Amino acid sequence: MHILLSHRQPFRFILVLCLLICLLQFAPANAETDDSSLFMEAFTSFQGKDYLHSIEKLNHMGQLFPDSPLRDVSLLMLARAQYRSGDNDTAAQTINQFSKEFGNGPLADSIEADLAALAKRRQAGEKLAPNKHLRTAAQKVRNEHLALERAAALKAEQERLAQERADRERVARERAEADRKERERLAALKAAKDAVRFEIETAVIQAQEVGTAASIPFQLVNHGKDAEEFTLEAMLPSGVEGMITQAADRTQPVQKITLQPRQHAELMIAFKMPADRVDGSRVTATAKATSTKFNDISKSKELTITAAAPLLRAVSRLQQAAVAGEAASYKVTLLNVGSKAAKEIDLRITLPQQLKLTDAGGNGCWIENEQLAACRIDAVASGNLVERSLKVVVRNDAAGKTAKGTVEVLQTALQVKESFNGAAFTVKAK
Repeated sequence: MHILLSHRQPFRFILVLCLLICLLQFAPANAETDDSSLFMEAFTSFQGKDYLHSIEKLNHMGQLFPDSPLRDVSLLMLARAQYRSGDNDTAAQTINQFSKEFGNGPLADSIEADLAALAKRRQAGEKLAPNKHLRTAAQKVRNEHLALERAAALKAEQERLAQERADRERVARERAEADRKERERLAALKAAKDAVRFEIETAVIQAQEVGTAASIPFQLVNHGKDAEEFTLEAMLPSGVEGMITQAADRTQPVQKITLQPRQHAELMIAFKMPADRVDGSRVTATAKATSTKFNDISKSKELTITAAAPLLRAVSRLQQAAVAGEAASYKVTLLNVGSKAAKEIDLRITLPQQLKLTDAGGNGCWIENEQLAACRIDAVASGNLVERSLKVVVRNDAAGKTAKGTVEVLQTALQVKESFNGAAFTVKAK
């Protein structure tokens, strides 16, 4: 320590003060101003002979913490700083205040003789003159310290501005580098996407018979310079299920395929042609291929296939005028105007109430009841017709009534059922 002590100071005071200073030095730092931090600032300034700054800190401490446990040592240091800065009168007043509050304390014996003498003179009413030499020296030290502080602050500000500038330049460099890398990434991505070139190509698609396994062939061609992997997807009308297969093996679905440069794959959409499709109707399926590297690159192609089916029509009518009570012939004609033969056909011929069935005529037909006949026809080739003739009697009470029958046609193999109205007729009285 640089606090001036008399050679008469007891050893116990030195030990107590040293222990106190050590405790203050190792006290935890506090973000808020407290008496300990203020005292240590004053103490540091005192050691550096910046007595005016030490006085400023000790006065501030006294204002903020008048009841501080450090008041005794702070008053004593304040008096010594005032004395060494040449302010004799104020130093004497401070020593007198110290003696008033702590005159019986352990620090009372540590007051220097010069300070004690000044205190007595001030107590006796003497106005003490300042020591101009010490005041000048103290002010010089304060000015030097202020200059150092301003220089340090200026240096810190310059370093802060330099650091800010360096940070801005670093951020700008990093942003520029990130932008460059992003441009390179996008350019590379575009180049890679541009290199993915493929097509779905089709040939002539033949008509497919309803109710049978159907396939729509197509080719997937890799026009790029690199090997490419594709995911494959088939989109079919509602109610129709199918899959993409390779032409060489129609039993296994193909969901992914890899093609070398300039290679093509023979593929097809395999499904069952619905049995209820009309001859000549079209079924449209979509083949879709997507790059596995870039799922936003895909190609789709609509593939249309024509259904080939029998197209049956039934015409039924009386062969003679309907006269009450007389016999007549009721003929049913089944025509196939479709592109495929019809097979396993069942007819259910319902007569109007005005007629009574008497004979089904054989040839695969039989009587179910007086109003209903059934027939089994093995096949009707495309462009052909078959006829069946029933014997009937016009009921006596049917005169003046108009009637017509119906023919229900069931293609058993396809499970397709249709119903056709017969020609209308009016019964005449006998």
